[in-house]
Amino acid sequence: MELTSSEIELENDQIDLSTIKDSFNLIIMGDSSVGKTSILERFCYDFFKTEKNCKNILQIYKKIYLHRNKKYLIKFWDSPNFVDNCSDSEINMFHNCDGILFTCSYDNPSSLTHINTWYQLLTKYIDLSTKEMALIVNKKDLNEEKRIIKEEQIEKKGKDLQLKFFEISAKTGENVFRTIKLILNNIIDKYINDNKNEGDEQNNNSDSDNEIENGKDGGCFII
Repeated sequence: MELTSSEIELENDQIDLSTIKDSFNLIIMGDSSVGKTSILERFCYDFFKTEKNCKNILQIYKKIYLHRNKKYLIKFWDSPNFVDNCSDSEINMFHNCDGILFTCSYDNPSSLTHINTWYQLLTKYIDLSTKEMALIVNKKDLNEEKRIIKEEQIEKKGKDLQLKFFEISAKTGENVFRTIKLILNNIIDKYINDNKNEGDEQNNNSDSDNEIENGKDGGCFII
């Protein structure tokens, strides 16, 4: 199945995106009923719609994100329900993502079971150890009677897949901003540190070359 998408522009679209050099991609995956779109709408626009119009297409939400006094473009990919045999465009999306939110909801026990399906699907195409990942449990606002999934089940799933888990409510907004900001900050800080290390290594290489060219003894250096 070829991937089709609908891009949803960010609310502050008066900003010239050409001035923002760095961007990151975050995929939210899970069953269609767990509230993936509601989570993104809450984070990007801080609202919650009670009436939903579910579409089995990729929706892309864009948001300008400020971290350490620098602006970044974040693209949130609201994934459709994939099949076992992914198209080239879907596989390319997996490779280009920086983080993955595996999502389930308290009132849908099969959505927790299916986290394994989403996880195994991705392992067919990418090395998950290179991605920032988390298990998101939506509908924290539900009372105990409506919560079918128990906390010990979530803890076990997180432990089995080595995923940090977070309880959130797209409806009330509880923990949505804190959780996604934590994931984004981890992604950006890793990017900053990786670039810093590469820059330090290049500088050390350059210093070593200069020593050799200037006729100084030795060509060895320790990083």
